[in-house]
Amino acid sequence: MKRSFNLKEEDNLIATERQVRTHRYLIPDRVIKKNSIETEIDMLQMDALKGEMIDLEKSASLLKQMSNVCAKYNLKTPLVKRHFLYNAQHRSLYCWIRKIASTSFTKLFSDMSNRRVSHNFYKEVDFLSPKSLRDLQYLATNNTVFKLLIVRHPFQRLVSSYRDRIEDNSRYTAQSWLYARQILYLSRPELFRLNVTGDNILQRIFLTNRRLKVVPSFREFLVWLLEQPPNFDDHWSQYHTHCAVCNTSYNFILKLDEYTFGEVNYVLSKLKLDKSKVYLPKLQRTRAGITNFDITCKYFHNLTTDMILRLYERYKVDFEMYNYKVDKYLPCAKRKN
Repeated sequence: MKRSFNLKEEDNLIATERQVRTHRYLIPDRVIKKNSIETEIDMLQMDALKGEMIDLEKSASLLKQMSNVCAKYNLKTPLVKRHFLYNAQHRSLYCWIRKIASTSFTKLFSDMSNRRVSHNFYKEVDFLSPKSLRDLQYLATNNTVFKLLIVRHPFQRLVSSYRDRIEDNSRYTAQSWLYARQILYLSRPELFRLNVTGDNILQRIFLTNRRLKVVPSFREFLVWLLEQPPNFDDHWSQYHTHCAVCNTSYNFILKLDEYTFGEVNYVLSKLKLDKSKVYLPKLQRTRAGITNFDITCKYFHNLTTDMILRLYERYKVDFEMYNYKVDKYLPCAKRKN
């Protein structure tokens, strides 16, 4: 797609800001503190008046909904520096979420910084994230910086992550190497019993190049996942905690499963990019192909409705924040409880 404190602490903060400006890093001269979601909606209205291609009502509703859910559950979502990418020249801050166009937008921020990287974009986080947590805290409530969040239906993102990091055994992945043994220990304990062949556990589960020989099914993966803490791995973490949504004044939320070209153009314009010179790969594409509702439903065939509801509870806050529904996924389950 082409749209190619005491006084000592205060002194330390002043020194940090001077150093930041010296290196032409962020921190604009003017900072506006965000006290209400209404400030962000006012900015959206100004963009709409300028003719930007956005659905003002939809965008304002999403921002309000996210704020309301934060208040409803009294959520505190601490900032994590490495979860954000920042570009000072373009005054743009972006929180990446794995399997939600994170490679495409990391590449975009890398290009914006003239880094000319062609692969291993996940390593760019080390170079593109804010220089310190204090800088990130400063940016997160600075209304002169455009702050972007991209989401998709949590179930579709989860299936996409499973397909890419566990099921696809054509290559080594850190997730399969780290977790496959734990998953299979729960579902196939016979693999871990001693036998007369003399082979070890690793030889039974992995090939010599560390690719999976025995691939856990999606159901086996979920049985294991539901026993794990919520945010132990970026590939299946919760959006609201990963991106500190209750402590960051996001300006725009792009829903990957229902975006329009106008919304993408709007994001590019807010990133201060020439839309005619920016290329973004087809969003949602992965090695295994797109993961939409139909594909996700097929992976849910071997689940029970109880498992789906437990999964929903795990990601309930994300569902509520971005108006996603669980109902149409329940009939996908074909196993009895």
